[in-house]
Amino acid sequence: PAPPPPPPPPAAAAAALNVVVEADGVRSLGEEGEAVLRTLLEKCSDKSMGDVWRRSAFWENETASLLEIVNVLGRWERCSEWKDRTIFIDETDLRAKDEDERQALTTGRHQMALRLGCGERSAMFQNVPNLPFTNAKIAASVGLTVDDFQALPVTRAACNVLFDGLAESRSGLIPYKVLDERRARMVGEGGAFDQAGFRVGWAKSCILFIFGLFFFGKANFIWVLLAVKFAHDWQPDLIPGPKEMGLFKVWGIV
Repeated sequence: PAPPPPPPPPAAAAAALNVVVEADGVRSLGEEGEAVLRTLLEKCSDKSMGDVWRRSAFWENETASLLEIVNVLGRWERCSEWKDRTIFIDETDLRAKDEDERQALTTGRHQMALRLGCGERSAMFQNVPNLPFTNAKIAASVGLTVDDFQALPVTRAACNVLFDGLAESRSGLIPYKVLDERRARMVGEGGAFDQAGFRVGWAKSCILFIFGLFFFGKANFIWVLLAVKFAHDWQPDLIPGPKEMGLFKVWGIV
């Protein structure tokens, strides 16, 4: 006799496939998401899941709890599940020399990533919010279930922190094979979440970023920013601040 058909997905999983995602991802958990996160952290057997992680570029204002990072990891096994994206920004107001996060959201950047065989940071935070959490072993390793994770939104910040660990740098592009291999290092024997694997990847990202900051000259620009800031505080009516002078844009490309 033919095997019985698989059971239908939980209602929460179906709902997760209808998340409205903008080009720059899901920016916050929202009130309901925050409530879900608090409930799951109380239920979670591993209390380190409440630890808050920052981006490897420490001045960027994006943080996520370790549980939110696990929530991203448990929704895919291979980057082929999310590498193709269809949400782009209008490129008409961008100049080729502009170096900011908007460049990573363009059609041109996506086409380049496909040609190079690389997974994009932006593809992760655009597509993973609409992938259901399916990894029961990862969920069980932190004392939760697949259904527990379904109700927890996937934010841009959580994707970015995880991507930092996968990239082992601030890069927004990683070859497909490398992505899958590094993702596998974050899953231990028996399919449990390997926190040490994530920590090692994130630490490499942070160390390489700091090394590049000081050895390629960008750290020296900090003194320019500080000098302008002090001068602006001293004579605010006469001297514009770093933001008004566009120095943060310069900082982004130095």
